[in-house]
Amino acid sequence: MSTLKQIRPIEPLEWVVVANAARARFFERDPENKAMRELSSFVHPQSRQKGQALDRDRPGKAQKGSTASTAFPPHTDLHQKEHSDFARELAQSLDEAALAHRYPRLAVIASNPFLGELKAQLGAATHKLLQAAVALDLTAYEGAELEQRVAQALQGAGVPAPTPAG
Repeated sequence: MSTLKQIRPIEPLEWVVVANAARARFFERDPENKAMRELSSFVHPQSRQKGQALDRDRPGKAQKGSTASTAFPPHTDLHQKEHSDFARELAQSLDEAALAHRYPRLAVIASNPFLGELKAQLGAATHKLLQAAVALDLTAYEGAELEQRVAQALQGAGVPAPTPAG
């Protein structure tokens, strides 16, 4: 005679994003011990380059008669454009995961003003799952120190600390 053991259904896990304008990491919380497990990492080196290195597209010029000309400066700062591009890339990944029901809640901890840039790019499905957004750069931290700082940042934002299942 066989017996069936009740297996806990697999639930989507909470995601935590730690980012700045040049680097981002996506984490999920382990269902047993609530530890953060890195899912993916993104690097955007263009955000760290000097303006001259980013100047791929020269400003436009207009000729006035035979001797005078005018150069038109770019409309947006090149670093700002790179930050927007990176925010758009991250938001697209988060939106795809939200639509695939890969996480029930999302917390974003990102440097200021990149946090605003990223939030502006998030789609409706991701915004519905956004539990917390904290302006803080934690990208330099690893392991237990990162987990502790994430917990402190989220508690400061009014999100209860995760407790291990037991």
